[in-house]
Amino acid sequence: MIYQMAYLAKDIIKERIEILAKKKINRKKLLKKQLADLKRAGRVDLERAAEVVETVAHKAEAVVEHAVEQVKEVVAEVTSLEDFLALPDLEGIAAARLETFYQAGIQSVADFANHIEKELLALKGIGPATIKQLKEKGIDLKA
Repeated sequence: MIYQMAYLAKDIIKERIEILAKKKINRKKLLKKQLADLKRAGRVDLERAAEVVETVAHKAEAVVEHAVEQVKEVVAEVTSLEDFLALPDLEGIAAARLETFYQAGIQSVADFANHIEKELLALKGIGPATIKQLKEKGIDLKA
């Protein structure tokens, strides 16, 4: 299940990169068409047009690179199940319970602060004893 989620995240990232790249290509095609139209109409000289196309292409490339870096940062933030199970703050809590938390999107100790006790109790296999263990370890839940 975890590996399926990882592959799904990887596929989503690839799709986003492809979409961003396609937008860049489409923007270049549009600019080239507009340039050709302007040339035919005799409204712009060749040098100025080349400068405009180059500037816009450079800006588009920078935007795509920035978006790719942001996606890479998000991927880097996601911890693996093994890393989550090895967190010292969660030592003593059953691996099956931790896996349940991980599958529910809780991938760090800080993520527990985004969930109320009732939400955690609704997860399969999580009961009052597990919540008590979390609180004893000093893990804060959303009020």
